[in-house]
Amino acid sequence: MATEFHVLEARKFPRIAKRETADTRYWRKFRFPIIVKEYGAVSHVDFCRAKPHDFVATSLSRMQIYSSSTHQVNKSFAKFKENVFCGSFRHDGKLLIGGLESGRVKVFDVDTRSALREFKGHSGSVQLTKFLCDDLHVISGSDDKSDYVRCGVTSENSKDIFITGSYDHSLKLWDLRSQGSVLSMDHGCPVECVTVFPSGGICISAGSNIIKVWDILGGGRLLAGFSNHQKTITSICLDGENRRLLSGSLDRHVKIYDVQDYTVVHSMDYPAPILSLKISPDDTHLVAGMSNKFLSIKYRLKHEAKEEAPRSRNLKSGTYRYFVRGKNFKPLEDDFVVSAPKRPRFKEHDKFLKQFEYSKALDSVLRRPLATRVPFLSSLFQDLIRRKGLEIALSGRDEDGLEPILNFLIRYITNPKYTVLLIDVANKLLDIYGPVIGQSEKVDHLFTTLRDKINREINFHQKGFELLGALDTLFAASMSSSTSNIGSEAQGIQKDRQL
Repeated sequence: MATEFHVLEARKFPRIAKRETADTRYWRKFRFPIIVKEYGAVSHVDFCRAKPHDFVATSLSRMQIYSSSTHQVNKSFAKFKENVFCGSFRHDGKLLIGGLESGRVKVFDVDTRSALREFKGHSGSVQLTKFLCDDLHVISGSDDKSDYVRCGVTSENSKDIFITGSYDHSLKLWDLRSQGSVLSMDHGCPVECVTVFPSGGICISAGSNIIKVWDILGGGRLLAGFSNHQKTITSICLDGENRRLLSGSLDRHVKIYDVQDYTVVHSMDYPAPILSLKISPDDTHLVAGMSNKFLSIKYRLKHEAKEEAPRSRNLKSGTYRYFVRGKNFKPLEDDFVVSAPKRPRFKEHDKFLKQFEYSKALDSVLRRPLATRVPFLSSLFQDLIRRKGLEIALSGRDEDGLEPILNFLIRYITNPKYTVLLIDVANKLLDIYGPVIGQSEKVDHLFTTLRDKINREINFHQKGFELLGALDTLFAASMSSSTSNIGSEAQGIQKDRQL
């Protein structure tokens, strides 16, 4: 009964897995990075909800509005004699609010850059300023009470509800219709940033290197907690479709999570610790403020409108168009393609193997380029051992036929991937050509080189084992001395108690 012939395939060794997912392809489109030098560490970034979605960056005593199309500064608010924090837009983008180090809060007209209102009521630095959803009221958080209030978010559905995070480890839900907070949650460490889903039912907080998800409607129940950063998380935000969560940290990384299970789907590296992070409402710009006074602006090009597909024409049977119909159809990603079986096209070495001409198959592989020769040659040696044809392939060779085989052994016999296999090949060569060693100077030199390389490898391993033995002795001696010291101390304590 005839058996099916299997073509020779190159040996494959484990490699580090590199996944190419839809998320990685999407987030890699945020390229063309623009680096802008600011006047200090960029502590806050905020996008305007109204088109064209310009953004404001706050650093030291300046608030600067950047154009989302030219990425240049459109307007600069720099008439401050003190540091300003948390520059934020009103929903329509016509007003801008910021908190000052002296405890004041100022509201500016974006078009004229003039100050319209100034609120006083804090005695410490104001680092949280936001407009409520009615665009008529603002909230502010300061460092002037029991602990620092450094972050907060307003509800998109109610003009009376907002959430704040503090360095006393607490998240508090506030309702202007009642006295004080109506709900409190313990994050477990100082809260650096907080965000909420548009529905208002789920809140996300970040403090230290931990992110926690809270069920507001369920009374502040903890839904999830996870940590994927090495250092403090300074900023979190949701993308325009609220399907991905982004976090920036002092470890110079931005992590992107799927909000369904909060697994990391992509990661980005930055040159300096990240202090602020924001993505535009239309998901075209990703802006990060860093501690080294630089502002990173990444953006992706908008897809051009697709051309309308041509109208389908009625195809008549017997015509050329009817015969070639479907040739240009491209299957979708989830389609199962049924293809007709193709007759295998054997390579030269496969043809020789099929005809049991093992020596010619070996010569054919030896003529391949070096890049593909190594994996195919190791596969061929393994297949010849399985076929019991290794001796046939190696026998009857002159010095020119032995030279490439011995050079391959000399180069790769100490490689852990091939060592076990090539030792068998070397032993078989010695069995075949051992009686005739001394008749060819070239072959003798190659065998000597192979022997020297094996001896060097054996000596290296012996020295390594000797070093491990010496280290084990030192560790054992240190452990015994520490144990004896502990025992003598215990005896001394017992004698003291007896006295």
